[in-house]
Amino acid sequence: MVVRTTSLNSLKNILPKIHQPLPLSPRESKQLLESITTSFRKNLDKEHPWELNNESTSQNPVPQTRKPLLATPVSSSSSPSDTLTRQRPTDRHLRAILSNPLFAHDENKDARTAPRDPIDVFNHAVSRGLMTPRRAAGFLAKVRSQIKGESADEIRQGMADSGAGLRVVQWLRASGLENDLHFIHEPKVLLFANLIPFMYAEGLEEVVWSWVARLGRRDVTDETIGGHFVALYGLLSVIMKQKHTSYTGLRTSLDGSYEAMVRANELLPKESGVAFGTFKLLWRNLSYDSTVLVSKRPKPSAAPFDAFVDVGRPLELELDLAHLKLHHPVNPDHSAAIKYMHHCVRSRDLDLNTWRRLVLLALDTTDRLKKVGDIEEVSWVERFLARIGIDLNSGIFDAPEKDFMASQLPLYRMD
Repeated sequence: MVVRTTSLNSLKNILPKIHQPLPLSPRESKQLLESITTSFRKNLDKEHPWELNNESTSQNPVPQTRKPLLATPVSSSSSPSDTLTRQRPTDRHLRAILSNPLFAHDENKDARTAPRDPIDVFNHAVSRGLMTPRRAAGFLAKVRSQIKGESADEIRQGMADSGAGLRVVQWLRASGLENDLHFIHEPKVLLFANLIPFMYAEGLEEVVWSWVARLGRRDVTDETIGGHFVALYGLLSVIMKQKHTSYTGLRTSLDGSYEAMVRANELLPKESGVAFGTFKLLWRNLSYDSTVLVSKRPKPSAAPFDAFVDVGRPLELELDLAHLKLHHPVNPDHSAAIKYMHHCVRSRDLDLNTWRRLVLLALDTTDRLKKVGDIEEVSWVERFLARIGIDLNSGIFDAPEKDFMASQLPLYRMD
């Protein structure tokens, strides 16, 4: 037996007709808004009751000296009922919501005259996902430009109080950029050049050294070795500059840089070609500052100077070691310089930079010998200078032209 089911058409009269509501008129929209607002205020007052104090229950207006929290100013023409309405918890709650920066809207954008706080700009960009290493570098540069101070301590304290470095480090961690230290591989962005001074001022030096250690241990390939070398060298160069330059830009003693090189020697793995090459180049640069440019800085202390020389001995840079011994801050000694020049038989075979450094070594040795009164050795060094000058003149046309045009180091001693 087949049971018949009610056809679908027979349900038309049972189900109500469904259609889109007609648009509300302006008057109806206003009434709906007032109804929703009244209902919201009623329920909010029920959940968060408030009591009128004696002053409020009276029919006197609120004195001008008292300003409710987040309330708008009360005009002199306001009635007591309007004043009480402004003090209702619902009104204060709504004004607190609407005053939030996320809902703020400046109706007259052309009237903006005061510049925005860089911290607010940074936070806004981070919250919108718009922050990049380049923008972070710009943010730090802007904060630094606003810090004024007559002394290095005042500037350092201002940078520490700003907390800008910590904000950027927190963003690097939250965004995942610190995981691979990719921002350090972009030398043109100069983020770490702007960031590290803030980190040192804010006591975040250990974070910087943790980056050095991670870069030193990182595995590299033929494709990444160049970028890795630039990143590690750039990071350590900024650390060196931070150590021997004050916050006012003045050159200070190299003691801090010597200590940084000793620590880098402890952190960087000896088996890494990139780490070894980076350390060697940085050590030579600091050796040049300690000898050729020695007169431009205060005299260093003996202990960090000796430690710096010791970590450089395995590099076997005999010319640098002899020059450093000649400029020891406490016990200068010319014997190593004389020995090196005696073994330098064919100066014509030296590259231009080494030849120039040899001339500077000979000039400094001459000054030292004159100071101690060793006239005989002075005469020998002067003859040595004349000989290497002849070697240079005889080989100058054989040297590649680019070697002479590309070098910017002077031929004379830099006093």
